[in-house]
Amino acid sequence: MANLKAIKTKINSIKNLKKITTALEIVSTVKLQKVKAKTEHLKSYFLDLYYILSHIGDPQIIFGQEEVGTSAERGLVVLISTDRWLAWALNHKLFKKLFDELKEEWDSLDFFVIGKKWLEFVNRSWGNVVGFLEIPDLISEEHFLPLMEYIYDSIKQNKYQKIISYFNFFKNVVVQIPTSLSVYPLDLKAFEDLQIDLSLDSKEKEVAKKDFLIEPDLSTVIKEFKRQVVNYLIMTSILQNKTGEFASRMLAMKNAKDNSTAMIKDLTLIFNKERQSKITQEVSEIVSAKEAIEW
Repeated sequence: MANLKAIKTKINSIKNLKKITTALEIVSTVKLQKVKAKTEHLKSYFLDLYYILSHIGDPQIIFGQEEVGTSAERGLVVLISTDRWLAWALNHKLFKKLFDELKEEWDSLDFFVIGKKWLEFVNRSWGNVVGFLEIPDLISEEHFLPLMEYIYDSIKQNKYQKIISYFNFFKNVVVQIPTSLSVYPLDLKAFEDLQIDLSLDSKEKEVAKKDFLIEPDLSTVIKEFKRQVVNYLIMTSILQNKTGEFASRMLAMKNAKDNSTAMIKDLTLIFNKERQSKITQEVSEIVSAKEAIEW
């Protein structure tokens, strides 16, 4: 009977665990849908911004590298990771990509870290951390203003030769792709590659038919647009990674819930077999005792 009690206790424990994982799965799903909605709005903004830039001037000039100073020797890497666990695979793939691409120039790089997991990793790897942010689940533009201010000041001071962001691109709930994106200098190819990754090509003809009124002048507009592009690239990097984080958590909780269901089913079967075995044994003992008395 002690064995039956132990099995019953384990079943109840797993049922409680299943309730917790189910609740966490629902929470992650709701957060995922909210962040995906913001990502869709950014995609629409990206379309208008990209095609306006493409039609008001030569893209090679707008995205050119004339602003990069030759005296800058260091680079800035914006590392975007998670603040919590349950996204180990997400971070691991990004860690590998980072090391494969930057291990040769590690000592000449500064790191602005978003998320505790990257901070732990960079500190263990003796990287030079110049800034750190924790981004909440309900993200807004004001949460990463310290990062943007640092980037703008660095560009004005000609502090860095290049600025690159590393994040996980959210393709779908199952697939997140480790991605690096050139934030500065603005790279036309990188911008077009991002457009392809996001599958953004539906508004080209619509925007191309429009006439543009530029005030006060083209150079001022292009300067402001460049600022908005940098702002967009950082925001979309953070949102893409956050979306992948929620998807990873949701899948982890779904797998835990499914495993709990399977374990409950298996343990219930073992419990019923054990109970039936004991009942059969008791009936057999009663019948044997009765026969022995009658004999």
